[in-house]
Amino acid sequence: MTSSFDREKVERTLETIRRRTPAYDELTTRFGPLFIASEELSAELVEKGIAAPAIDTVRFASGVPVLVGNDLEQWRDEFALAAKRLVAPVCEVLRLEQDIVEAMQKAFSDTDMILGLARARMEGDEERFKDTSAQHDLPSDMLMFVAETICSSVLRAVADSVGESLSSFGWEQGHCPVCGATPSISQLSPKEVTDLDQLVGGGGRKYLHCSLCGHDWRFKRNACPSCGNDETESREFFHVDNVRYERVEACRKCGRYCLNIDMREYEPHPHLDAVQMGLIHLDLHARSNSLSPLTPTLWNNAE
Repeated sequence: MTSSFDREKVERTLETIRRRTPAYDELTTRFGPLFIASEELSAELVEKGIAAPAIDTVRFASGVPVLVGNDLEQWRDEFALAAKRLVAPVCEVLRLEQDIVEAMQKAFSDTDMILGLARARMEGDEERFKDTSAQHDLPSDMLMFVAETICSSVLRAVADSVGESLSSFGWEQGHCPVCGATPSISQLSPKEVTDLDQLVGGGGRKYLHCSLCGHDWRFKRNACPSCGNDETESREFFHVDNVRYERVEACRKCGRYCLNIDMREYEPHPHLDAVQMGLIHLDLHARSNSLSPLTPTLWNNAE
């Protein structure tokens, strides 16, 4: 599976969240325009044509994601465009003070810094973010969110350019084969119509969704993406009342969890990044059970 860009899916997902859980209305209204702006930029980059990264099959076969070790220089213009388009909207939804906004805009006018933060995010280099935030006198958590929004818009387009090429390679890791980031949510695939006399397949295959580039890749259904544990007795599942198609998949062996959507029971299919705003209650439940998210996000750190 690969990334796809659909503004209507974002808007439909936000409206579904508001209708089902009015308590999330303010949150979706506030952040919805940012999701749409980011989605539209990714679609624009794909439509214009974006350079596809070369796949080193030897490194990939040994478990190294396509973009890890890449200097990202060939997408310099795209990262600069994303910063120009998105820094102001991100600062607005975060309701940052004017002096912080000005400092953020100045910092993200440096494309070398953006490329460095993109690499740091892919490689899990938290020290790079701490150093950059100190250098520019910016809150580290806000710096990371701005950087992720900018970088994600570009990397989703890059992932789209390489996704089909990866379909012929095997990948059994719990981190993204494109950029190396960890997943923020997973899905069970919907029922599918096959070419054999239009038969409908049962679906239910598990795909992890990258928290950074949005790439979806097949993963073992009963294994923990964090530690690989597939022991039934140490794997748990939580859901609210009868809403079984939205759940927490938890691993007591490593203490991590990941959200999961069952697309066989979810119509219309949601936008996997936007839908997480409507699942904060599941994150809160998981945290109350002494679990930590596989990938920290703005939503699963909400109080």
